Amino acid sequence: DLAVLGPRARRRIERLARTPAVFVGVLSGRRIDDLKRAVGISGLYYAGTNGLELDWWGVPVVHVDSDRAARLVVMVADRVRRTAARYSGAWVEQKPLGLTVHYRHVQPNRIGGLREEVAAALAPFSGRLRVLDGAMAIEAMPDVGWSKGSAVTMFVEHLGGNTVLPCYAGDDANDADAMIASAVLGGVAIGIGPSAPLAALYNLPDPEALGCCLDALQGMLATGSIKRTRWK
Repeated sequence: DLAVLGPRARRRIERLARTPAVFVGVLSGRRIDDLKRAVGISGLYYAGTNGLELDWWGVPVVHVDSDRAARLVVMVADRVRRTAARYSGAWVEQKPLGLTVHYRHVQPNRIGGLREEVAAALAPFSGRLRVLDGAMAIEAMPDVGWSKGSAVTMFVEHLGGNTVLPCYAGDDANDADAMIASAVLGGVAIGIGPSAPLAALYNLPDPEALGCCLDALQGMLATGSIKRTRWK
């Protein structure tokens, strides 16, 4: 709840979303209801729970196996919650289609033990779960073929396939598959900060640098100094 979208970032997203031929998506590990509430901008593509929950301009897109995936999450969450309870400061965030073990407030000398025990608790579900590292967190979700990478691909296909140039920016390990998907589609993958995945084709030092680049891009598009051509 302490993570909020600042006013400058909000204005940037709104300006980009209003720019002709530009379409904005926000992809996150958060459950999609929380994500949409935190961003609060209509007319965007949203992907929550690392690509398992999708919303295309206000229209939910549901995976055919979502009911089975939700039942698996309940089973896994019960098991992992018992492990987290043994570590002061750790807690499990259960989502409709995934869960996150948060350990930001765990004593540093106990984090290694917690990670090992969580891995052991998840081991019986190997092949049925995708497990990703987040910011002081471990994320687990049913492996049903959807991810941040598939969300990028689906968004691009929905917008017109090879007529679209995707540009994805992210700052953590769970952004890697989206960066790879963007690059495969002929687009741009930008890593932000020191923890950005190696899959990033380009790197910027911090979110403010990304903001400056987006401002410049929006300005060039608005004035027509970038010619829009079919991308192949």
